[in-house]
Amino acid sequence: MRVVTVMIVFCALLTAGFTFYPEWIRLSEMKRDLVKEKTHLIELQKLTMEKKREVHLLQTDREYLEIIARDKLDMMKPGETIFRLSSTSGHTRP
Repeated sequence: MRVVTVMIVFCALLTAGFTFYPEWIRLSEMKRDLVKEKTHLIELQKLTMEKKREVHLLQTDREYLEIIARDKLDMMKPGETIFRLSSTSGHTRP
């Protein structure tokens, strides 16, 4: 009788294992994806704040607007000398 009880318990545990193991794996993957998505969200929030700051400066700070415009158009004031430093990271300016 004891052997039958042990076999029934073993079968029940085995059935439960086969039932819940795929869900446990799926839950682990979902947790990993959630962490990745939260990290991506934080990066996007930082980028949004930087862009909002730049828009605010462009709308309110004439000096900043002048600097950006002169840089984009490669213009300089009379008597001004511009020094361009090359990037060591290998990135080029658009």
